[in-house]
Amino acid sequence: MTEEAFEPDWFSRPGETLSALMVRRSLSARELAERLGCGQQRIRGLLTGMIAIDDELARSLAEVLGGTPAFWRKRQATYERCLAKAAEGVSTERAITWLKQIPLSSMASSGWIERPPGRSRTLRSCLAYFGVTDPDDWHRRYGAVAADAAFRTSPTFESSLGPLSAWLRQAEIEATMVSCARWNREQLKASLPRLRKLTLLREPSKFLPRLRSICAEAGVAFIALRAPQGCRASGATRFLRPDKAMVVSSFRYLSEDHFWFTFFHEIGHLLLHGGAATFVDIDTSVTDVREREANDFAALTLIPGARQPDLERLSARKLAVIRFAASVGISPGIVVGQMQHQKLLGPDSLNFLKRRYTWQGIEAAS
Repeated sequence: MTEEAFEPDWFSRPGETLSALMVRRSLSARELAERLGCGQQRIRGLLTGMIAIDDELARSLAEVLGGTPAFWRKRQATYERCLAKAAEGVSTERAITWLKQIPLSSMASSGWIERPPGRSRTLRSCLAYFGVTDPDDWHRRYGAVAADAAFRTSPTFESSLGPLSAWLRQAEIEATMVSCARWNREQLKASLPRLRKLTLLREPSKFLPRLRSICAEAGVAFIALRAPQGCRASGATRFLRPDKAMVVSSFRYLSEDHFWFTFFHEIGHLLLHGGAATFVDIDTSVTDVREREANDFAALTLIPGARQPDLERLSARKLAVIRFAASVGISPGIVVGQMQHQKLLGPDSLNFLKRRYTWQGIEAAS
């Protein structure tokens, strides 16, 4: 690779070049970490810009990925200069207004950003995190998501743009770390029976690794990511590239029925709607036709249409629900969730049949 082959744009992170080269060389984050002799957390820091490329890293990157140490040092210096220039162009008033929208404390405590002392340094950190030149650029990029008809919302459950954008951005970063085959709609569709069988497994440590693997085989990076305070999203779907999709789940409510319905809802978006939009899903009334289609897809994936009449006649008794669940091959808690969703059962009925998760268990399965 020559230095001219990757001439950066004026505000492009070195991580953009790193990511492009990983794709070109079919290198996963794990493989790159091994070749560089570091941990995957360091690769994540390089991709996000939280870790700067020093002389030692420049030599290692040149050896593993190509280019020269001088290219990588210049790449970092150019980025830092342009980032500083962008921050200087944001007025104090605009900076204060924007930073108030961003969940800085949650992001810092989660390790998504560094929160150095001083507003100007915090501004630079946020511009770098979102990969934007100013608050207007951020709003154009993420405001369109909230304004899209695919975004379910209501006056009761309103996800503010700041927390939502932070969650989506971190999901994008995490998905970059996931090695996948090329997007293959037919492969994903054929995988539905295998994915559905995972609903029978109780522990995230059992089903999440398999779920990730099956999704990756079809070109989908699955991300489990806790949402910051103020973000009420349950899941989201988007294409990172034409050949790579992302599904992210916030495990909202930490219950199996909600998780699995949301997961298949997002898979429905991929199979039914492709890469036309970013879909962000919140638990409210559905008005968009694509959301209704994704809801129907999830419901019929969990309980096939031929068994829906049996579900509607099902007695609200523990043993009846357990027997029905066994007959359709899913867990009783998911059946309870579907009965509640279809108003066949009260919201407080039979909830003891639902399996509950913890973030400790979810993160341990990562």
